[in-house]
Amino acid sequence: MAPLHRRPMMHIDRRDLYTNLETRIQYLHSFLDFSSRDIEALITGAKYIRALIPALVNIVYKKLLQYDITARAFETRSTSYEGPVDANLNENSPQILHRKMFLRGYLNKLCSDPSRMEYWEYLDKVGMMHVGQGRTHPLHVEYVHIGVTLSFIQDVLTEAILSHPRLRMEKKIALVKALSKVIWIQNDLFAKWYVRDGDEFAEERLVPEIEPEGYLHGKKILHDGSESESEIEDSASMTGSCPFKNLAISSNGNVNGALRGGIKRMSLSEKAPKNCFSDVHAGDTSDTSDTSDTSDTRYTGIAKPARSCGRRQPVGPTPLVQTGQ
Repeated sequence: MAPLHRRPMMHIDRRDLYTNLETRIQYLHSFLDFSSRDIEALITGAKYIRALIPALVNIVYKKLLQYDITARAFETRSTSYEGPVDANLNENSPQILHRKMFLRGYLNKLCSDPSRMEYWEYLDKVGMMHVGQGRTHPLHVEYVHIGVTLSFIQDVLTEAILSHPRLRMEKKIALVKALSKVIWIQNDLFAKWYVRDGDEFAEERLVPEIEPEGYLHGKKILHDGSESESEIEDSASMTGSCPFKNLAISSNGNVNGALRGGIKRMSLSEKAPKNCFSDVHAGDTSDTSDTSDTSDTRYTGIAKPARSCGRRQPVGPTPLVQTGQ
């Protein structure tokens, strides 16, 4: 691989950054060095992240219900509402249970295949949903709450992963780095709907589709719970609808005790969930799989995984540039 100071300067078209999601994702991947190594870390670490999801969902919602300004979005669908908040709103309230279901689905989606453009399209749609677009019942959550919630999620996940008793340190580091990049790309895909940069290209942007939460291009992509997303969308029309409206610290201040317990209870001999990452070996108690990218190639577009997906090969856009040839 050529030294950084000798690599040719890449051209990034500013118009495309604001009008073409694929170009934006390629740029973010390139800048963050999101490569096949990160995808491999996410693939092999997916089973550990999934074990954390139930506890993480509860922690997130407890946090959001600690503040009236974030809790009011569950009742009014807007954090700018200045009126009183129902003092009886709690984790077992119907709208909160609805939101917990969607957060579980969202976090499981983060454990899916980031080499596919659909993965990043959904993360972009999550951002769009919070600015009142693409929904029958608009939702407005101000960006300050979005950013701090993402940071909270990252903090809880990082501590839980680093304290895992059976993961080798190099795998912990690889998984934390990969998750951090995904979360910061998600942060950008939120910010792009809030900031006014690139407004001169507004007429060239795609018009958002109005779909039930959990759907992308008419296809259901979140699967969690017995009720359909469309049913919940209608029945919860007066509640908040943000997968990120669910962060919370426990009342005794022990943020990650439940997460650590979830990890320790997870049976490493249990067969990993069958999904696109079915090539991850079940029962890997020694955790000796090699997550390194032997080609030492960094993809600056939609990164390609080091292993085949099993059912079909992921299709991503052509990389902007590929170094290390």
